[in-house]
Amino acid sequence: MDVRQDTTNSYLKSLAVLTALIFIALSITAPSFLGLSNLNSMGFQFPEFGLLALAVLPTMISGGIDLSVVAVANLAAIVAAVIMRAGPEYAWLAIPAALTVGICCGALNGFLIAYLRLPPILATLGTMQLFAGIGIVITRVPAITGLPDWYTSFGNQSLGGVVPLPLLIFVVVALGLYFLLTRTPVGLRLRLFGANPVAAGFAGIRERSLLIRIYAIAGFIAALAGLVVLARVNSANADYGSSYLLLVILINILAGVSPAGGFGTVTGVVLAVICLQFISSGLNFLSFSAFSRDLFFGGFLVAAMSLRVAMGSLNLSSLFQRKAKPS
Repeated sequence: MDVRQDTTNSYLKSLAVLTALIFIALSITAPSFLGLSNLNSMGFQFPEFGLLALAVLPTMISGGIDLSVVAVANLAAIVAAVIMRAGPEYAWLAIPAALTVGICCGALNGFLIAYLRLPPILATLGTMQLFAGIGIVITRVPAITGLPDWYTSFGNQSLGGVVPLPLLIFVVVALGLYFLLTRTPVGLRLRLFGANPVAAGFAGIRERSLLIRIYAIAGFIAALAGLVVLARVNSANADYGSSYLLLVILINILAGVSPAGGFGTVTGVVLAVICLQFISSGLNFLSFSAFSRDLFFGGFLVAAMSLRVAMGSLNLSSLFQRKAKPS
C-alpha cells in the first residue's frame, strides 16, 4: 500500500468511537467528570494545545512539520506582555504586534524550507531554539506578570456563563482553517503538493510561495495560542508548555494526518484534541502526576504511529485479489 493512501475516513470513524467510549467510561467511573466545574475547566484547558495542533496541521499536510509552534506562541505572548506593560497608551498595539510576530516567525520557517531547501524538521528545530532564545533575552529569564485586568479577565470569562471564551476562539479558528483547507484554491494546492510534489510542480503550483504562506498561517495560529495562554495564566515566559510539542504531534498522528503529507482533516484534529483532553482528565481523576502523563502520551504516540504503519502495510484488497486468481 502506498503510504500516502488516504485512510482519513476510517480513522475518523475509529477516533469518534474511541472518544465516545472514553467519555462513557469516565462518566461511569468518575461521576464528577460530568460536573459543570470539570467540563468548564476542560473548556479553558484544551484550546491552548488545540490551537497549536491546528497550527501544525497544514504544515504536516504539506509533507513537512513545524516544531517551533510552542516557541512562537511563547514569543508572541512575551511581545504582547512587554507592550501591555509599557503603558495603557500602547496596550492596543499588543495583540496586532503579537500576531505579526507569529506571521513573521512562520514566514521565516517557510523561507528556510522553500528557498534554502532545509528539511522542515531541522529548519523548525533550529528556529524553535532561536525563538526561545529571543524570548529569554527579552524576559531575562523571569516571567512577565502584572498584565491589565481587562486582558486577563478575557482568558477566564465564559460567554453567557457557559461557553469559555478560549473555547470560542478555538472553534472559530477550527472553522476558518476547515474552510481554508477544503473550500479555497490554497487548500487544494496544499493537498496536491503534499501528496505529490512532482505532480504539483507540473501542475504549475508555486512551491515556494505556497510553503511560505502555509508556515505563516501556522505562525499566526500559534501566536493566537500564545495570546490565549497569556490571558489565562497572566504571565509570559519562554519555556511555558514545554510538554505541548509532544502532545501536538500526538494529536495530529492520532487524527489520521499522514506524516508523508497530502492527507489530514480539521475534524480529525478536533476529535483527537477532545479525546486526549478526556484522557488527561481521566488521569487527573486517577491521581497521575504530570510526569506520568508525559510518559503515557509518549507511549501513546509510539503506539499510534506503529499501528498506522501496521495497518498501512496490510493490503487486504490485494490479498483478496491474489486469492481470486485461478491457480
